[in-house]
Amino acid sequence: MQILFLKTVFGFYLLSTSFYLWHAIRPKISIRRSAFALFLAAFVLQTLLLLFRWYTAGYLPVTNLFSTQFFFSWALALCYLYFELRYRIHATGLFVIFLTLLLLGSALPRNPSIPPLIPALDTVLFTLHVIFSFTGYAFFAMAFSVAVMFLIQKRLQTAILPDLALLRKINEEAVFLGFCLFTLCMVMGSIWAQIAWGYYFSWNIKSVWSSIVWLFYGGMCHAKFIRRWQGTGYAWLTIAGFGVVLFTYLGIGLLMQSNHPLE
Repeated sequence: MQILFLKTVFGFYLLSTSFYLWHAIRPKISIRRSAFALFLAAFVLQTLLLLFRWYTAGYLPVTNLFSTQFFFSWALALCYLYFELRYRIHATGLFVIFLTLLLLGSALPRNPSIPPLIPALDTVLFTLHVIFSFTGYAFFAMAFSVAVMFLIQKRLQTAILPDLALLRKINEEAVFLGFCLFTLCMVMGSIWAQIAWGYYFSWNIKSVWSSIVWLFYGGMCHAKFIRRWQGTGYAWLTIAGFGVVLFTYLGIGLLMQSNHPLE
């Protein structure tokens, strides 16, 4: 039943992406509104499925690869919705929703069953740690998408995309919000680790790379004030930063031994 529901969500996101692509080729208000309506329908359905899984499990289900991909894609859709309502970015959503499709599409073949929660994770601190972590990741993904759009717009100067000033503003805002949320993730994780294991920080590879992510984006929050890093330089930094995020999320969880395994 969950797989059928998930495929329906995926279908709506796919239709939304198709309509955004159609709008990019042939800009029309009716096409753009249809694309956003389809996206909104997909997001509402995905939110309902997330709440159902949360209620059924009795905890926020983010303890395996399927669950993290599902929650990450939901957080990314929420992030896009925020910027769409705030800035009316329209066709810029094409690339963002495409990332959501990739996350959901790679999750579809996996088992959606919810594993039991180990006692050490059965705390509100764990829930907050995960929520802040993946919403932070989502804003970093949004920043990555906008940075790519910035580089495309700088080269093509097309009317389909927002102007460079707005893209730069959204990029910087997404990085800042992602950094704030990831900071809260680190704080909640440290408190949780102290309660569960008796220390605030360990030299586990996941903790080390999470600290690298935090330091990188903290540096980016300062880099926007340095003239030589503004604009194109900042866009490339954003793209590099998201590579670090993907390695921290997937590379370590799948390829290395850590206290945050993904199965």
